[in-house]
Amino acid sequence: MARYQIDNIASPIDFQESDIVMRTLQNAKNLLMCQMGEVPYDRYRGFDPALYDLPIDELREALLPELDRVMMWEPDVEVADAEATLLDNGSIYIKVILELPF
Repeated sequence: MARYQIDNIASPIDFQESDIVMRTLQNAKNLLMCQMGEVPYDRYRGFDPALYDLPIDELREALLPELDRVMMWEPDVEVADAEATLLDNGSIYIKVILELPF
């Protein structure tokens, strides 16, 4: 399986992406960027923003299970690893390593 990296830094969506790998990664990143409760009729889709309020060590422990739950909406990806880093400005940077079957 091929490994790819996504993160929680905002980037534009290419609605005409034709490459299946890039489109799948874009879908996974969109799920990561979406916060739970934002999607009408599917309030559980997206990352739980309550995790951002946890101490960084607890966030790191809860990160992989949460990412596994979020990525269920993109069946072609599997979360291999993830890490969270507290930045100097107080924001949290999340890096996710995904495995794709193609």
